[in-house]
Amino acid sequence: MNQTAARLFTIVETNACGFAMAKQKIARKTQMEEARKLEKEGKAADALKIYRALARRKPLNADAYSRMMIILRKQKKYEAELKIIRQAIAAAEHVIASNQQAFDEKNRDSAALSRKLAKSLGLLNDKGFPVYEEPQLRAWRNREAVVEKRLESRR
Repeated sequence: MNQTAARLFTIVETNACGFAMAKQKIARKTQMEEARKLEKEGKAADALKIYRALARRKPLNADAYSRMMIILRKQKKYEAELKIIRQAIAAAEHVIASNQQAFDEKNRDSAALSRKLAKSLGLLNDKGFPVYEEPQLRAWRNREAVVEKRLESRR
C-alpha cells in the first residue's frame, strides 16, 4: 500500500470511528431522556434499569449515577443508594488513576517534574494524591457520609 492510500485509509478509519462514537453519544443521550421521562411518569424501576445499563456501558456516567442515587433516596433505599455511591466513587477514582498513569507513561520527565512542583506547592498530600478533588466526586463523598450516618442511626 502506498503512502497516499495508507493516509486515506487512516483518515477514513478515523472518521468512521468518530462517527461511531457520535452515534453512541446520541444513543446515550436518548436513553437518558427516556429514563427521565419514565421517572416523571412514576416508573422509577424502569428508569433505574436504563441508568444501570448506561453506567455499565460507560463506567463513569456521572448523570446516570446521580439519577440512580436520587431515585433510591426518594424511595428511602439507603443501602442500595450507598452501594451506587460507592460504585460511582470507585469508577471516578479508577478513571482518574488511569488517566494519570497514561500521562505518566507518555511524559515521564514532565510528569516527574510536575509531581515535584505540585508537592512543593502543597497540591499533593503525603501519599502523592491531589489535594483538590473534582466537585462531583466531592459531592458523592459528602452524600456517602450522610447516608452512612442515616444507616447508623437506624441500627
